Amino acid sequence: MCKECGCGLRTALVCPECGGEMVRINDQPTCLSCGATPVPDADPPEHGEHHHHHAGHTHEEAKGVPDDPSGRASGRSLAKLRILLPHWIEHNEEHAESFQEWAERARELGQEETARRIEEAVERMAACSQALAAALRELEK
Repeated sequence: MCKECGCGLRTALVCPECGGEMVRINDQPTCLSCGATPVPDADPPEHGEHHHHHAGHTHEEAKGVPDDPSGRASGRSLAKLRILLPHWIEHNEEHAESFQEWAERARELGQEETARRIEEAVERMAACSQALAAALRELEK
């Protein structure tokens, strides 16, 4: 996992069960491939203590799980999607909280229009999370 935040994306930590890529979901290391949740040796710092983007990764990437030749998602792909959707929702919520804090700071600095635009982004992030939650509900049917 990332030695700075423990997010697991594009890092050296691999799942001890299957060798898949690990991410943190609800502060728990989770394998994107098999869903295993091994107990970490030590608690990593909270994601809110710092924020960074790892070079070259996107949270949408979920490599290593092929679809079947018919074009339908394989069972492993569906399992990975069931893991990724909550991860994306949680990550959106973290960003929305940060956006709201910065909107308040902008307003304190007399930057009302900037604050309003950031709050617009917060609303859009909430709408995005609602769409992802609906996708997850649909997947669970």
